[in-house]
Amino acid sequence: MPKKYQIHPKPAPPIFEPIARLTAIEVEGCLGCLQCVKRSSCVFRVYDHRHFNAVQVIDTCDTECVNCMRCVQECKKNIIGRVINPRYLAMGDSYWTPSMIESIWKMAASGKIPVSGAGYRGPFCGPGFDQMWTDMSEIVRPTRDGIHGREYISTVVELGRKPSHLAFDDKGRLAVDMPPCLEIPLPIILGSPERKLIHDDALEAIVQAAKDTGTLAIVDFPDATGLVGHQAGSLIVRFDPLTDSLEELGDVAGILVPDGEEVLDAIAAIKRWKPSVVTGVKVRLDEHAADRSLFLAGHGAEILYLQADHRGNGFGAETDVFVTRLMRRVHMKLVEASVRGEVSILVSGGIGMAEHVAKIVICGADAVVVDTALRAAMESRLENDAVDGFVDPPQSGKLPAAHAAQRIVNLLAAWHAQLLEVMGAMGMREVRRLRGEVGRAMFFEDLEKGHFAPIFGERRADAAPAEADYPGAAIDWVYPASGTKADHCPSRFRNPFGKFRVTRSSACIACGKCADICAYGVHVMAGGRLLAPRSAKCRGADHCRNLGRFCGDLCPTEAIRVGDDPSFQTFGDPRWPAELIVATWSEAETGRPPENGLEYRVGKSGGGFDRIDIQFPKTMDRADFSPSEVDLSVPLNRRTDDNRPRLTIGFPVYGGGMSFGSVSLTTMVSRAMAYKAFGSFTCTGEGGYPEVLKPYRDNVITQVATGLFGVREETIQWAPIVEFKYAQGAKPGLGGHLLGDKVTPAVAKMREAVEGNALFSPFPFHSVYSVEDHKKHIDWIKAVNERALISVKVSTPTDVDMVAVGSYYAGAHIVHIDGSYGGTGAAPDIAKKNIAMPIEYAIPKVHQFLKNEGVRDQITLIASGGIRTAWDIAKAIALGADGVVIGTAEMIALECIRCAACESGRGCPRGIATTDPELSTMYSTDYASQRLINLFHSFAVQLQDILWRLGMRSVRELVGRSDVLVHRDYGKR
Repeated sequence: MPKKYQIHPKPAPPIFEPIARLTAIEVEGCLGCLQCVKRSSCVFRVYDHRHFNAVQVIDTCDTECVNCMRCVQECKKNIIGRVINPRYLAMGDSYWTPSMIESIWKMAASGKIPVSGAGYRGPFCGPGFDQMWTDMSEIVRPTRDGIHGREYISTVVELGRKPSHLAFDDKGRLAVDMPPCLEIPLPIILGSPERKLIHDDALEAIVQAAKDTGTLAIVDFPDATGLVGHQAGSLIVRFDPLTDSLEELGDVAGILVPDGEEVLDAIAAIKRWKPSVVTGVKVRLDEHAADRSLFLAGHGAEILYLQADHRGNGFGAETDVFVTRLMRRVHMKLVEASVRGEVSILVSGGIGMAEHVAKIVICGADAVVVDTALRAAMESRLENDAVDGFVDPPQSGKLPAAHAAQRIVNLLAAWHAQLLEVMGAMGMREVRRLRGEVGRAMFFEDLEKGHFAPIFGERRADAAPAEADYPGAAIDWVYPASGTKADHCPSRFRNPFGKFRVTRSSACIACGKCADICAYGVHVMAGGRLLAPRSAKCRGADHCRNLGRFCGDLCPTEAIRVGDDPSFQTFGDPRWPAELIVATWSEAETGRPPENGLEYRVGKSGGGFDRIDIQFPKTMDRADFSPSEVDLSVPLNRRTDDNRPRLTIGFPVYGGGMSFGSVSLTTMVSRAMAYKAFGSFTCTGEGGYPEVLKPYRDNVITQVATGLFGVREETIQWAPIVEFKYAQGAKPGLGGHLLGDKVTPAVAKMREAVEGNALFSPFPFHSVYSVEDHKKHIDWIKAVNERALISVKVSTPTDVDMVAVGSYYAGAHIVHIDGSYGGTGAAPDIAKKNIAMPIEYAIPKVHQFLKNEGVRDQITLIASGGIRTAWDIAKAIALGADGVVIGTAEMIALECIRCAACESGRGCPRGIATTDPELSTMYSTDYASQRLINLFHSFAVQLQDILWRLGMRSVRELVGRSDVLVHRDYGKR
């Protein structure tokens, strides 16, 4: 076995203060109370050691704040707020986004893989690389653990010409002259940006980092013969035959020449000068690139260096085509001509994240050249200039060379580790085998055609948006199945959030007219004085103007101002916009959908459930039954060859696995109490079965995951359902993560581990490499607990349908498919978006395959991974699921704000996903269980209303009824 390649990062903190996404604001009116929330509410004590950098005009409070918003919501006078930092928004552009630059900064400082909680927080799909998902292996295609395990995953690539065939003489000796070859330990070469963009120290840092990591750096001829000439062995030189002289070069590793009419003559001259040097040709990715690459490959080119622009777009007629398509086009042209194996391909343009490396290799590259990302690693702000493109502020790029080199080394260390994560999830041992393997990737267009087109018809760019048909009136039915009514359970925080901010100036004369005309309780008179405006109740100026009763217009002294609340813009994301978060809080408080105009049905991800609507019939006679009579129960054991209990859940939802360690015991018990009230189940996750859950064991699923943490025969015997967790959608193919800070003595005892040590579940089950092994696992649990149903939780690879049917034949009662956009306590960021398919595609794929196999009515199909609302639930069932699992929605109900600080340290600042003894007491089980009961009640009455409006008496009638769905991007067949 070759020596395992590793890059050893060292801390390289930023010289310049990072630019924070948010900045704190504070208005006048401080009460001067003795227990300021700046001290009492901030878990991270950012106010205690804050300072103001006058040179860089940065408040360290902003850079260290995690945006948990506790201080904002707990200030007695409500004078603290947050706003989006305009300097942050000014960084980069629509491609090199501020968040991408910020991520590069963090990796360059630490060398660590970015890990966070709360699941994926981006759009459903995006341009460029965001239209690709990589595959993963499950059960029958074992993964490889190249980071935490002992397996070796090679990232070595060889660059240069390869012979088309081998020949041997009569003595068995090689009879073919082997051309020179460059071997580098990872498929990344460092490209120095345009010389005008970087200082000498930055160039030296790039070359030094290449040497330290064993790779190569591409530099200009003047620098190769001057500033960095002493590092010749680590250099590939940009060489112009018309102006540069070969005799001036040292013993460089390679030479790049620009494409042109005389390029073959130039290469021949280089080979005459030094046959051992590897040559390459720079080819612009334009409309001629594929043909030109074929010509050069057929005439002996050793390396083709394909160049896109810095945003990953092509040139010439291909300016709107992304590098993945252009690379694929060149690769396939060479494959069809049977010369692809003879030439190496480098590609540059838009490579800014570790996943970009894996994806462009899948599209056909051997290795990538990174350049713009190096500037970001060296603390460039990449501030956008309308004339010259990216221009750094004067102070950027002036880091000491050694420090800058270490930051680049750290970035490569983080990228290398993430590349191992992606390859390991796919079960691949060598990056060379990843080249061109598009069968191990999923593309947006293919997923849409394969899984949505049969349902929604033809996808058209000019299709008129489908009209959503949503109820206009508040729902006021009691859900009869649970026996538990919703009960008002207000927020534990003083200051609620709203979309609008209402202020009164000193011109206010307290006449009370605003209180008389406001129908929503924003303005309130008490004892002859006006109370401070209750902004969270405001519906906005436009809404009230349409009603002819806007307070700002009718105030006699024009003292009232109504505008967007800046703090409302600072939290949330496309998956969970601030409006949806606050609407879910409202549901958890009241037990019904909000009546203040907040959107509570969909998010703003731009795809999936957020582009699918339910189409109700315009006329239907429903007089013979009411919404409250709609049956929401779902049977979980549908096997006719099985005599195990016929368990049924009261509504089509049960709780996802959340382990002790990732969340507090208070959270775990509260979930069990709420699901018991609704006749459903919660799940222990993979952290063991705490004793405090025993009173609820008839409503608790226990999980057997790959780490077997806390798994004992007695806990298996307690459970009515045992869940095998083969994979989790938020980190498919990677196993579980629990970072050391959260492994407290209690957690360590439960998991039979060592306090403070990070715990990583292996992947996969190392006793399961086939469906036959899978069946043995299930038989084991069935023998230990003769009454338990067996659930198999898997992620969503390309063959998820085969995994599902294999699980049925192995004896499972429930197949639980978990899509890639679900929540998690901690996961590498690279896994939360880039591996496995979203659940919206997986549900119809699995449902239809099981139907075709003739076993759909024998298995219960449960879906999860980004299901947030009652409307998502209904859409998932209509696509083919029997029911769903939720998790993040429960955390939101407990007033999670998705600050993503749940993975380490003290954990969740709001006391939800934490093992910290102090934070775990922030709320009681009575409070939390009631909030969850209220949320479930709201979901239930919405589902009853949806089904009633569809003319269905049972949720089981909705399963697979995709004909009631429309997609806003399709013309319905």
